[in-house]
This record gives sequence, C-alpha cells and structure tokens, in this order.
Amino acid sequence: MQLKEVQTKKGKAWEVVGYLGLQPNGKRKKVQKRGFTSRREATTWFNNEVTLFGNGQSQYNEKAPKTVFTVRELYEMWLETYQNTVEESTLSKTLKIFRLYILPDWGDTPVNEITPLSLQQYLNTMQVKLINYKKAVGYFNKLTKMAVKMDMIDVDPFTKVDMPRERKSQTKKKAMDAEEFKRFIEVLDGQYCQINRQAYTLLRLVAVTGMRTEEVLALQWKHIDFDGGYINIEQALGRGLHGGTYIKATKSETSTRTIKVASDMVRKLAHWYNLSQNKEPDSFVFNNNGKPLQPLRPNKWLHEVSDNYKVANGLAMHGLRHTWTTLALEQGATVKQVQTYLGHADANITLNVYAEITKKASEQTGEVLSNLIS
Repeated sequence: MQLKEVQTKKGKAWEVVGYLGLQPNGKRKKVQKRGFTSRREATTWFNNEVTLFGNGQSQYNEKAPKTVFTVRELYEMWLETYQNTVEESTLSKTLKIFRLYILPDWGDTPVNEITPLSLQQYLNTMQVKLINYKKAVGYFNKLTKMAVKMDMIDVDPFTKVDMPRERKSQTKKKAMDAEEFKRFIEVLDGQYCQINRQAYTLLRLVAVTGMRTEEVLALQWKHIDFDGGYINIEQALGRGLHGGTYIKATKSETSTRTIKVASDMVRKLAHWYNLSQNKEPDSFVFNNNGKPLQPLRPNKWLHEVSDNYKVANGLAMHGLRHTWTTLALEQGATVKQVQTYLGHADANITLNVYAEITKKASEQTGEVLSNLIS
C-alpha cells in the first residue's frame, strides 16, 4: 500500500494505491483511490476494503464464472446419489426414461441454454408421444431444480412453461365379473391345463389368490405348506439392469404374509410339483430351466388364453388381482380380510380401488372363490 498527498481541483487530498488480493483468474487486483482528508482516513478505507475483498463482498470483487453442466453431466451427478436410494427394478425403469425420452433431446445442451420456448416445444411433443408424459419430464425437472440449487442457473425454466394436460388413455378392463371368472376357470381347468401345465398352474394360482405377479414368480417350493394349505409370501422378483432379474423384498412390510389357499388349488400345485424337474426346496415353482421366469411371461400366457379361448378379454395380470378382490368382497369377505390377504399396506388402498363393491361378512377368506368354481 502506498499513501501520498496529492493536489486536486478542490485542494489537497490523500491518495491510496495498493493490491486488495487475488481475483478468481489468479491476477492481483490493484486499486487507486483519492479524495481522503487525512492519511488515517485513507488507511482505514484501504484496510476495510481488503477485508471486504477477502470475503467476496467488495465492489472490486470480480464474480467467478459459473460452472455450468450439460444436462447429461447433471444427470450423471444426480444418478450417483439416486441409484443408492431405490430398488434395482425402479432404477432400471428410470434409466430407460432418460435413455429414451430425455438424453436424446437434451443430453448435450448446457443447462443455462434451456430456453422456455425450446422446453415448451419439447413438452408439447412429449404430450403427444406419451400418455403419462408428466412422469418422464418430471425426472428432467429434477435436474433443472438441481441446477438452480447449484447456482448454475438463476431460474428453473420449468417455471416459465405450461404443462399440457395429459391425454386420456383408453379405459382398460380392470376385472372380470363372476360369470366371466367362472368361464375363465372352466377354460383353464378343462382345456388349457392340457396345453401348458406350468402356465395353467401359475394363472390359476394368481386367479384364486390375487397374488402379485412379482410374488408368484419369486415363489419357491419351500414357501408352500402342502399339508396345511398355506403359502408364505416372503420375497418378490424384480427387473434388474440389462434385462436381468433378481430376488428382492416384498412391496411393503404388510406384503410379507402367509395366505390360506383353497384345497383344490393346493392339489393342483402338488400335481405341478410332481411334474416339475426342479423339486429342491430352493427351486422356483415357476421357472425356465431352473431360473425364474421373465416378468412379462405370465402376461403373454394370459393373452394366449384370451386370444385362443375368448376369456379374460382385455385383461392384464394385475386384472386377476383386481378380479379376486372384487369377487371376494362380493362373496362376503370384509375389507380388512381382503387387505390382509392381498398385503395392502393400508385399507384405504382396498377401499379406494374397490369402493363400489358391496361388502359382506366372511370368515373363510382363503376359500371365498371356491363357491364360484366348485
């Protein structure tokens, strides 16, 4: 720091010249200021400015250029944390969304170059492309919110666009009524059992127990009590990365449960056991050369039955679970019984989905559908 007295138009004044510190580019910041009435005033000003400069609060501080990532770089950073918080099956679905619907359009775009106009055009296109497009773009929005928090951008571009209303999907059939269910079981028992015994046993088991597909695919022989007529549901089959599968925990704590199975279904399971080449306790009940079936296989079998025999038309595997619940309530099972049997975490799940069903009392939950098919 240098101090000297100089002559100005208003008379004599003190001037200070010195370096405040280093700028973000590594160069020293030099200041020169005059107009002080005394040497002490000039010194006090300079020392105070040095302190402000060191704290980044001086008028002489140059703002460091913002570090701005591309959408792909943001995604990779976000993924490092996200992948440790979800099941592998959920991760696989999320990766697919980014791979198909986000990165191809935005991967190489710096996040500060996402304009409201380009984003609005993208949303309009996605609304046409996907029925439930908001879920996909919701992941994109997670990245822009992250960019705001990291000071890469000042404003989230999603706050400047309008989200188009999602298109209404065609109403899909959710369940069979009693007559349709009877016909479905008659086809399985009378015809399809001769075509594909494994597929027959799986479809019938789901139909008369309402088990989730992921639960029945993870079923092992050790989980079946043939003498007592019980099935212990302790695990589920998840879709892993790269098309693989893995055994995971059930959907929720209440999904881990023991259910009573109708005696005729137990006999059919025993028959399949006798035919099976994989009979070890840890062997999967339904398998392909000892390995668990792919998650989509049961749906393909169900569609095969629908196409060939004109039953369960328009129904997916989860529709068998809906059918079980609907008919169980109609046959007199209580909401609490159905909730427990299906492994719903909350009775409201049962009530919200099946609120239109008349509920009657019943004590034999495991046998409630037997009256329809016996």
